[in-house]
Amino acid sequence: MAIFNISLDIDDEYIVLIKDLYKIIVILIVLQIIIYYSGSGKNILNNALSGCILNDDFMTLLIYVIISISAYYLVFDKLIAFE
Repeated sequence: MAIFNISLDIDDEYIVLIKDLYKIIVILIVLQIIIYYSGSGKNILNNALSGCILNDDFMTLLIYVIISISAYYLVFDKLIAFE
């Protein structure tokens, strides 16, 4: 039960597309906000994806991604429903 129900008069496959786009956009925006407010002056994305396996920056990025995905499913998925 969402707060906002948006009824779209389109095929079901396009509604799935809109839901997926909404999900990806929300997750990336939340991830960007978390990275911005983390306060680290270094480039966490480059440091996480290069260098040693399972380094500290990679684990930090992994935690940020998990928080972003959790924020979508626990908060933003409940705000808007596409029908």
